[in-house]
Amino acid sequence: MMLYALWLLPLVGALVLWTFGPQLKGLGGWVATAFIAASFALTVALFGAASQPNPGSFDGVSAPLVTWIPGFSLGLMLDPLSLLWTLVITGIGGLIHLYAIGYMEGDRAVARFFAYMNFFVFAMLTLVLSDNFVGLLVGWGLVGLASYFLIGFWFFKPSAVAAARKAFVINVVGDVGLMFAVFVLFKATGSAGYWTVFEKAPTLPESIVLLACICIFIGCAAKSAQVPLHTWLPDAMEGPTPVSALIHAATMVTAGVYLVARCAPLWSHSADARELVGTIGAITAIAGALLGIVQWDIKRVLAYSTMSQIGYMIMGVGVGAYSGGVLQFFTHAFFKADLFLAAGLVIHALGDEQDIRNMGGLRTKTPFAFWTMLIGTMSICGIPLLAGFYSKDEVVYQTLERGHPWMYAVAALTAGITAFYMFRMFFIAFFGKNRAGAGAAHAHHGSLPAWVMQLPVGLLALGAIASGYVSIGGDQSPWFRFLAPDFPAADNVPIYAVPISDGLSTVLVLAIVLVGIGLAYWRYGTAAATADASARLAREAKSQPQILVRGYYVDDLIGALVVRPAQAAGGFFGRIVDPHVVDGAVRDLAWIAGVLGLFVRRLQNGLVRAYAIALVVGVAGFLAYYAFAGVTK
Repeated sequence: MMLYALWLLPLVGALVLWTFGPQLKGLGGWVATAFIAASFALTVALFGAASQPNPGSFDGVSAPLVTWIPGFSLGLMLDPLSLLWTLVITGIGGLIHLYAIGYMEGDRAVARFFAYMNFFVFAMLTLVLSDNFVGLLVGWGLVGLASYFLIGFWFFKPSAVAAARKAFVINVVGDVGLMFAVFVLFKATGSAGYWTVFEKAPTLPESIVLLACICIFIGCAAKSAQVPLHTWLPDAMEGPTPVSALIHAATMVTAGVYLVARCAPLWSHSADARELVGTIGAITAIAGALLGIVQWDIKRVLAYSTMSQIGYMIMGVGVGAYSGGVLQFFTHAFFKADLFLAAGLVIHALGDEQDIRNMGGLRTKTPFAFWTMLIGTMSICGIPLLAGFYSKDEVVYQTLERGHPWMYAVAALTAGITAFYMFRMFFIAFFGKNRAGAGAAHAHHGSLPAWVMQLPVGLLALGAIASGYVSIGGDQSPWFRFLAPDFPAADNVPIYAVPISDGLSTVLVLAIVLVGIGLAYWRYGTAAATADASARLAREAKSQPQILVRGYYVDDLIGALVVRPAQAAGGFFGRIVDPHVVDGAVRDLAWIAGVLGLFVRRLQNGLVRAYAIALVVGVAGFLAYYAFAGVTK
């Protein structure tokens, strides 16, 4: 019963807000937050039962929903993996809801906003709590719909509408891939339930497993913004900042990581599938990091950092380092939500200014945002004693242990690039002189107390420090013992002897990170660099490589190969085929019917002699026909 309530409470909250939003007025945000907090409390209450399943099965906490044809018994399941995601979705999601109460104060449609937020959480819970692929597919689609609502929330902005439409279309492409995977697996195993499919995975032909994994990963790549289906992610910044934090930190973009980790028994039986996923993850990690170097919008910097960090996670779970990839998800949820919400404090203080070139000197103007942003930045860069250090080190070294030295090199290089562009953003925004223009005079000063927005950011900053400590102790740590029942098939992934130790690898990667920070400080943080920052940044903006500014021309390529041909085809059918062929055929048939009716109508004139002539002509015709037929015989 508690599992049903955990799952449905956010949906109930959404329905309440949709129905009574105008009556609730300013209380809408508190009501939405209360429903998510209740769901989180139920998750915590179920922690003990859910974290102790029988090894090799999914017997944590289960709840049946409906049974259809054989193989389609749908239900809910809370095991260690789904428990972890549920804690993050409801816990960090609840903090983001609380923050949004202050951020969205004064908005004309605040009840509708929180209804969408609650519905989004319900969609994510449907995705992660399902015990079968059909339920997961339903949740997968609902998440795409909810993200469309949230990204396009400010529908009076054409850019927000375009971004929402783009995100929805790209995610539907992934939905098709995932749907096809469900068909393949059901055909091969006769079931859509996780445990039945995974139990039969070793007996399936390798080609079937590979095909299913590829189709599953198409869905993962779209939802988790992996190359080349990543272009929706930075555009999604058009939504309010709490939406960016919810989508990019804790929930939607990590759905692909969850699905690969959930399907570990499939990936563990296909080396080619692991190679594909690991390769795409590595390419995405470094591609996103390079794009982060040329961004000026503070939220777009964080968006590309999300793309890069999700690449790390996908690379980790792709090579078979499932626990390491999931650890990166866990720590990332804290430090990325901290970064987004701290950035929201800055944007709020500067009257919605998001261009870091128009900031500067904010460490004195917004000291709380300065310190929390510093913690998040250091954590994402992997500075020792912060959470990101433990998760990133685990992923990087395991790529080497799993026999992928080139991925190890890419991951290490990406760590240095990440340190450079993240501290580039930090130094430009918080160091030097204040370059904020007149927009700062229009900063928001709501009636709510400051703690409504600051408390969630502070708690997330603490998580960005401490969340990685659960992995201390390696294979004997509480983290690895906690997840062990969900990854029994990980033993099928070989581990190789490597020329360097884990400790030496840590030192090497840390040195690369420190070089990146040092370069960022030299270029943007020193007294000489900040003295004429406006002129230097203007010159840099003009000299940036166009291939990075234009995002590797991926959008241009998609536009040339897909969008414009589709628009041209639509125009052809709309201007020619529809009016002249489809509508023309209808008009011509109507004209012919009218002409024939006119002819027949003239024959029916009411004159007896005309009818007699018609009878004579008819009889003559019959006689002529039969006479002619007799002659031919």
